[in-house]
Amino acid sequence: MSRFWNSRAAVVAQWTFEKLLWSPRTMVMASVTLFPVALAVIFRIAAAVGLQVSFTGFGFFSVVTATVSFPFVAPMLALFYSSGIVVDEAENGTLPYLVTRPITRVSLLAGKMAGSLALQIAIFLPSLVLCFYVAVAPSGFQEVGSRFPTLALDAGVAILGIAAYSGIFAFLGTALRRPVLVGLIFVFGWQAAATYIPGFVRKLTVAHYLQSLLPHESLQGALSGLWGERPSALLAVSVLLTISLMTHALAILAFSRKEFAGRVSS
Repeated sequence: MSRFWNSRAAVVAQWTFEKLLWSPRTMVMASVTLFPVALAVIFRIAAAVGLQVSFTGFGFFSVVTATVSFPFVAPMLALFYSSGIVVDEAENGTLPYLVTRPITRVSLLAGKMAGSLALQIAIFLPSLVLCFYVAVAPSGFQEVGSRFPTLALDAGVAILGIAAYSGIFAFLGTALRRPVLVGLIFVFGWQAAATYIPGFVRKLTVAHYLQSLLPHESLQGALSGLWGERPSALLAVSVLLTISLMTHALAILAFSRKEFAGRVSS
């Protein structure tokens, strides 16, 4: 284990994490991840002043998680971090310098992807936990305790989902010059439409497998159950892991074969 942490890929991962953490992008994306928390605060204020609310605290958390946190916040985080792993360096003019350093391209990109993924998880999970406690805690410690396993499951699903999205967008970032546009079309065009289409098409989306793992029901998940297309938990986890591993590997392969101006042969 100590050998790994002293490896060049681990050094790059730490450098990438710290670099992204203090970037202006993180301020923007942190605001995006806090949107579900803001909704939970509004919900609690409305309940406190006596307005009629249709949900319990946990019910509200379930709705926000299934309709905002996973379909919108998680892919947005992955898109705006992972797609820029290579593009940002190229636009800043630092990529030719990086690929001439005494480190293999595999270690370089693997480290950058690991650092970016770690930051995405570090931003998303606190927002998820904070939204849970704001929405559920006023109902009492017993309610929090009984619902905590659901929060833990959400956290695990979030890591799987962000890893899968990150791999896809990291590959787009190495293969395309404008990956953000293609990523937006994938998430809010193709994937949003495909989740409502019965048949094989919906199985070509990350959201299809995430919805089957989430303990919170959503319209898309209900349609999957109605059409008899909801995959088992084991299949969903296997597919998400496969997507993550394959897309990250493809990103490394594409990066290893790409030519950059100013590169010195290794």
